[in-house]
Amino acid sequence: MEQIGVALQETLQPNAATRKHGEDSLRTLQANPGYVIQILQLAVNEQQNVAPEIRMAAAVALKNFVKRNWGQAPEVEMSQEDEEQFRNMLLDAMFNTTKSNVQEILSNALYLIAQRDFPEKWPELVPYLSKFLTANDLNHLVASLASMDQIFRKFRYESKSTELWKELSKCLQSTQEPLTLLLANMMEVAQRKDSLGAEETAQWLKVLNLIAKVYHSLCSQDIPEYFERYEEEIAPYVPDIISAVWRLLETTGPDTRYDTMVCAALEFLSMVSQRQYYESHFTGDGVLKTLAENVCVQNLLLRQQDMELFEDEPLDYMKRDIEGTDVGTRRRGAIDLARGLCRRFEDKMLPCLSEIVQTLLASGEWIKIDIVYSLVTAIAVKTETAKAGVTATNPLIDINDFFIGQVAGHLNSDVNQTPILKADALKFAVTFRKQLAPEHLMTAIKASDALLSSSTPILHKYAAYAIERILIADSSKIFSAHNLPVSSILQNLVAAFDKDPKAQNSPYLIKAILRIIVILDEETIRHADAIATKLAQLIESATKNAADSVHTHFLFETICVLVTKTRTIGASLDAQLLPLIEVIFREDLEDLIPYALQITGVLVSSCISRNASIDQFSAFLPFLLSERLWARSANVPAALSVLEVLLSVNARGVVADNSALILNHLSRLLGSKTLDQYGFQLASAILPSIEHFEGQAMTFVLNTMFRRIQSSKTPKFIKLFIVFLCRFTILRSAQDLVRSCENIQTGMFGMLIERILCIEMPGLKQTTTAPEKRIIAIGMGNLLAEATQQLKIPNRKC
Repeated sequence: MEQIGVALQETLQPNAATRKHGEDSLRTLQANPGYVIQILQLAVNEQQNVAPEIRMAAAVALKNFVKRNWGQAPEVEMSQEDEEQFRNMLLDAMFNTTKSNVQEILSNALYLIAQRDFPEKWPELVPYLSKFLTANDLNHLVASLASMDQIFRKFRYESKSTELWKELSKCLQSTQEPLTLLLANMMEVAQRKDSLGAEETAQWLKVLNLIAKVYHSLCSQDIPEYFERYEEEIAPYVPDIISAVWRLLETTGPDTRYDTMVCAALEFLSMVSQRQYYESHFTGDGVLKTLAENVCVQNLLLRQQDMELFEDEPLDYMKRDIEGTDVGTRRRGAIDLARGLCRRFEDKMLPCLSEIVQTLLASGEWIKIDIVYSLVTAIAVKTETAKAGVTATNPLIDINDFFIGQVAGHLNSDVNQTPILKADALKFAVTFRKQLAPEHLMTAIKASDALLSSSTPILHKYAAYAIERILIADSSKIFSAHNLPVSSILQNLVAAFDKDPKAQNSPYLIKAILRIIVILDEETIRHADAIATKLAQLIESATKNAADSVHTHFLFETICVLVTKTRTIGASLDAQLLPLIEVIFREDLEDLIPYALQITGVLVSSCISRNASIDQFSAFLPFLLSERLWARSANVPAALSVLEVLLSVNARGVVADNSALILNHLSRLLGSKTLDQYGFQLASAILPSIEHFEGQAMTFVLNTMFRRIQSSKTPKFIKLFIVFLCRFTILRSAQDLVRSCENIQTGMFGMLIERILCIEMPGLKQTTTAPEKRIIAIGMGNLLAEATQQLKIPNRKC
């Protein structure tokens, strides 16, 4: 524990080298038995000899350990007994610690574990949490509710299924009664709220808020029988509630502090309006028109703070406007209400909204025309998906007519005028990209090219977004490098990076570049030469300052596509990228290493395809084969792919001085239940060049596999093992397999056939893929043809 404390202390130091040493020490220590228990004990140790900052650092390190190791590819594998012990200790620790920020972090760690282990491996979790709902200790109550809130959120968004409902039922059995009693107690507190102090009121509201969140999750799939109230019972109260909510919306000012309440009120009206039971409350004379004008339109009107957000925080504005994070905003609530009313009362709402649209257009004021875009979209959209955009529209609305009459004019006007309307027009083109005629989409793309030169940086992102979304939806291949101004678009996209220092904080520009490069052909690929240097500059920038993760992903993806599509700039990119890749490896930039490995593999393959030397990549072998790199599960697939390519063309050079290291990596992978497929992939990669390895390498490889079969075999491992043996006979020979087995122990080949192949082969029919079946068929044919004379298995039928 002392070593862990020292390492944690180092991670808090201002000196980068000291911090790095501390982080590396923690990574080394986490492989030791009992590490996670010790770091948990440090986090909850409230004795004076443990500094508060060390406790906090321990809690964060614990959460990071859980995040990396309670998933599909853990870096450190724990036994079931150790996992169970840790889960129980974590529960006790979370409720016994008095430090609220440590308790919150432990609650997050508990949630991460629950995502994988609850309910199958951790059925006692919710019953344990539920017992604290009746406790008098406020810290225990908050910790229990906060954990339930995180764990139960899945019931809000996961699709209905038998398994999900079984899980929900078990959760309800433990929580429904104590949760309802707790709510009743909180309501009793409300009777004396005026006598509570500010701190007590805040605590009461916090608990009440958590109760509401838990109820929301438990009731999202369906109203459980225990909570059910029939519509007839609540119906007498609904008219007064509707009136109160309506008055609230009409009298509440535009201040942002009221936004959450206004959104909830809009959502309530939208939901109630869809119920036939309350139809009469919305069909009276003038009701729908008043609702449209005084509620929908008023909450669609851009406020001063919205326009400031558009100018000062464009990325936040775009996330709300086009990425769906506007859930909970007034505009989204008003659009949803208008859409809901149109669907429920189409015959009355359409004439009403059409009149409002014409009035707003006639005003000529851009701020009112902005509302028109929202209203037309709300009226026109029937169904839509995030991936495909609108999939069905209202047949009474002609999208193409609206594009000709309004959208095209806004797109083709001066690039520096009415920027918000231009953003609206681009969003409209993207939203209805499946319904607009090709010539209108071409107009949108060409206008986007022009808007990349606008003096308003946010329009560069909207334009890039429109280019990328329209092209990716072009399943009929209407657009090509010959009917689009690809050279101009690429140049303007690259220039847009230089015009906005924050461009790397969003992925819009780079995703558009990728989409243009994808459509380039042999004639037009020369236009990509100009951006190669810019892409390298962007990677260099990412090595110095963290960029948006999605931007980074598409940046490397773009380079991969560029390298594979052209040989003309291969050598140029090698010279620009290799020093940057070296920086990523040398400085151990963890988030960028998987991408650096991916690029290295693509560059090596490019060199091979153009018959160029790959000697320059030999300098990367120490990084590629380092223990630190292979210890991170996320790096393994990419590192292995690069190693495979290098082994295929220069096995002797790769293996020289590295044979023991490669075999150590292989041994660790084969010993891991989650990574063993990569172990077999590496074993297959070294088969053709096994002679270059020092010592009895083949004996080491097979012994490692045999030990795993004896200690902890799984159906997956057995399948991979049999496929490997068959691949062995293909890459080398059946006789070589016999010799390799017999070198381990006389009669080993016979035991392999009798105890593994004969027993396990029948079950592989249901688990193997078509390529694996082919390998097995050829491999078994080789064995039957070359090695049957080696078998001496009396009275045994295989």
